[in-house]
Amino acid sequence: MTFVTPIKTGPRRRWWSELLPFLAIVAVCASAMSIPFALSIETWLTHLSIRKDWAIKGPPCPQMGSVPIFARGARPPKPFTYKGTRFAAQVGDISCAAVPDEGWFPKSTHAVCQFSGPSAIEVDTGTVQATYVTGMGKRATVTIRNGRPSCVIGGWFDE
Repeated sequence: MTFVTPIKTGPRRRWWSELLPFLAIVAVCASAMSIPFALSIETWLTHLSIRKDWAIKGPPCPQMGSVPIFARGARPPKPFTYKGTRFAAQVGDISCAAVPDEGWFPKSTHAVCQFSGPSAIEVDTGTVQATYVTGMGKRATVTIRNGRPSCVIGGWFDE
């Protein structure tokens, strides 16, 4: 009687055991490369949100050569400068933002300022001077694009 001894070939390897380290390295590299992509998407969505929030629609503000007597306060307003533009509002609070210009990832911004109840707003961009009379208690939004101011009655900024 002959006995056949089985040939030992060692432990059987599975195909995925050799592939697993490679897949782990690919997963780590892919997740590391996704961080800049996710930050880019987040920045773009933030720009879109800011543009949408600060794109105020409304009727244009009446413009005059100077602040009329009925719109003047007891004291002249203290002017302030934002992004190179000088503003002075007779009454109320002010909120300004640097709103990204159009495009996917713009490097430039333009100034938008909301006034809670200004009565009158004086704007001086250095090249253009404008005085807007909005009326007491009405919100107004002034946008400065390419050194040119525009004003609409309306906004979401409250005192």
